[in-house]
Amino acid sequence: MNEKNANSPGDLLAVGRILRPHGIRGALVIESLTDWPGRFVSGAKMLLEKGPGDHTEVTILTAAPHGGRLLVTLEGLEDRDAAGELRGLFLEVPACEAAPLAEGEFWAHDLVDMAVVDTSGTELGRVIEVFCRQAQDLIVAKAADDTEFSVPLVSEFVKEVSMTGKTITVDLPEGMGP
Repeated sequence: MNEKNANSPGDLLAVGRILRPHGIRGALVIESLTDWPGRFVSGAKMLLEKGPGDHTEVTILTAAPHGGRLLVTLEGLEDRDAAGELRGLFLEVPACEAAPLAEGEFWAHDLVDMAVVDTSGTELGRVIEVFCRQAQDLIVAKAADDTEFSVPLVSEFVKEVSMTGKTITVDLPEGMGP
């Protein structure tokens, strides 16, 4: 999996999600949603998604690893209160800047709203979110009764991702699914 799309496919790809402020000078803790570590470098320009269709260009001043995340400072963001207002927002880049996908890879946003089915074809739920993590990605699905369940996106549990059939076939141990 590469970068997560937080907007419409083909337009913008989210490369980071702002988790929280850090310190008093406006630094941000960011969850990287990209497999390309060179994306977050001093001087890089990105779009901050403030709402649907509402983007502001930002420039990265500094970026460094921080406890499995990134610690980033943005030009013009100088205090904790302003940084706190950005919690949960996405940093995005034009889709044309993404690296091409290899065979068997897919965009995380392509999984959202796909059916999660067991090996017999019974629908367990639909994907509502994908968390891109360093160790392994995680899909969060919602069952028909509105309960949510998570499935690590690893071959032990995910047996097939059918982009044409819009299904993710899973083999889950008892208690992991809905």
